[in-house]
Amino acid sequence: MWNIVENFFRPPAALMNAALSSFRLTFLSLALFLITAPAVQAQVAPVLTPFVPPDWIVGGEVDYQLQYTGTATRFSQGGLPRGLLLDTRTGRITGRPEVAGQYRIVFTAYNGSAASAPLVLQWLVNPLPAGTAGSYQALLDRNDWYNGGYGGSLRLTVASTGAYTGVITRGQHRDSISGRLLVVPGGTVSPSGSFLVPRRSPYTPLQVQFTLPLGTGALIGTLRETAGAVIQISGYRVVTSSAAYVGQWNTALELPGSLVGNATYPQGAGWAIQRIGSTGSISWILRLADGLALTASTGLGGSGQTALHLMLYNYAGSIQGFQVFDSTLGSTTGSLGWVKSAFYSRSYTNGFPLHQLAANGARYTPPRNGAMIFGLTPGATNARLNFTQGGLGSPYTFVFGVLAANRLKIPTFASGSNPYRLTFGIDFVNGLLTGSGTAMDFVEGSPTNSRTGNFSALLIPGRNQAVGHFLLPTSRTATAPILSGKLVGEENTISVP
Repeated sequence: MWNIVENFFRPPAALMNAALSSFRLTFLSLALFLITAPAVQAQVAPVLTPFVPPDWIVGGEVDYQLQYTGTATRFSQGGLPRGLLLDTRTGRITGRPEVAGQYRIVFTAYNGSAASAPLVLQWLVNPLPAGTAGSYQALLDRNDWYNGGYGGSLRLTVASTGAYTGVITRGQHRDSISGRLLVVPGGTVSPSGSFLVPRRSPYTPLQVQFTLPLGTGALIGTLRETAGAVIQISGYRVVTSSAAYVGQWNTALELPGSLVGNATYPQGAGWAIQRIGSTGSISWILRLADGLALTASTGLGGSGQTALHLMLYNYAGSIQGFQVFDSTLGSTTGSLGWVKSAFYSRSYTNGFPLHQLAANGARYTPPRNGAMIFGLTPGATNARLNFTQGGLGSPYTFVFGVLAANRLKIPTFASGSNPYRLTFGIDFVNGLLTGSGTAMDFVEGSPTNSRTGNFSALLIPGRNQAVGHFLLPTSRTATAPILSGKLVGEENTISVP
């Protein structure tokens, strides 16, 4: 029985011979391969080419290719300035450095695992040109297509890294923007920037390009559509110290002479109280000639300039322009464009065309230690208020007194010297005169036609006047339109019996 099992599992002789032959063939092939295969070559390290690095500048565009001999499969670096990248496959350096300084940079090239000798370089990154970093304020020209004729503003903050952020306004549109300045080494090319302003489809984005001219503290630029009309952008860098300008400045906003008497335009004068802080900030309290009260905040430029842009009447109007403060003379001059489209209100509901207001004024200091305002001699009839235009039957002058310590003496209603029933006071801290009258359009013999109005004016040093406006409805009905007339307070030089 055992012999039968043993014979059943024993492989035939033919199979044994075939297996042995296959083993011999495989062994012989392996031996032949080992004898004929070439020897493995050792990898040769590349050699980086030394060079004298050019100076870089913060914000400047860098595109440099490392040079080498031999074969390089990858690269590495240590100490590269922030904002720059090394392509580890090609050895190309790109980007814009963000931080100035002297950098020690180490480059290494590899061929597989074979490393080159380190290439150590001292590479200088210069800072932005002096006076580039900071805050900027600029105005956009008025344009019917780009901003509805209301103008606009651009405010930028440029960091020491060359990055900038800001806000651009165009009429009712307001967009945040950001980007990086393009800066060229050498100190002869002004830093510049560009960004896109989005618009709703189907309109394409607007293109803004701007330059910060070296050493001027200015910002100039353009806004346009592709192949479209171009409008200008102009502004300045805000100072961070303004000791020579600190204090309050009182400014009158007056019509040009050519429009006086044209009832299409508010005939009164607006005014602005401007307070300049030690860091260049300017806070505004404004009252326009139609009675619209506003506040604003702007910054002071290196030449004493400031830029104002405000949208008015629920985006149906604006006031915009530049003003310059002269710290030596203590005076201020400027021009502000004012426009209103049709917008329902009791004052000029049909609006009025764009016109330029003369923004002239002076530094204001309250009278101290009993000193008389504007150097007046105390008296009972030494001052007067002049009312003109604004729908009055005829202009008139109201005489009153400024007594010692600037106490006011206003004629009583019963005296017959105050038929307009005026009452008013002066805040000498701010230089603001405010009041009202219940018979401001009094006409002798027709007292029943009298209308109630109110008024305000600002003391303007240098001119020795209070300049402002009064508001008077065209009738005594509750919904009657309200017109603006001019109010000027000054020393009374006419003898009063």
